[in-house]
Amino acid sequence: MQPTIQESHQPICLQSIAKDIVVLLGKSHVLEILYLLKKSHSSIRFNELKRKISITSTTLSRRLEELVKVGLLKREAYPEVPIRVEYSLSDKGYELGLILGTLFEWMGENYAFE
Repeated sequence: MQPTIQESHQPICLQSIAKDIVVLLGKSHVLEILYLLKKSHSSIRFNELKRKISITSTTLSRRLEELVKVGLLKREAYPEVPIRVEYSLSDKGYELGLILGTLFEWMGENYAFE
């Protein structure tokens, strides 16, 4: 049996909420959602995201809820009929977008398909 690493000795990315965010980033469509919101420089409505990503409403709704819950997105609901809901990057989400942009550039330079 292998000894376990105590949580205090693990890197921050493997501890509690940070680990949950790393797992969330690996879920389907999460990177696409963050990319589109970063690229738009403004809020985007639910149906617009759905059209741009080609994702089911259920999956999109789950991913958006998860991203709002960890503080990467802001959700704004307007009291209209039908209700209008818009999503935008929070400050944390914007900062993560900068980091992901650097990662994507690195991946393009090192793993681009020819």
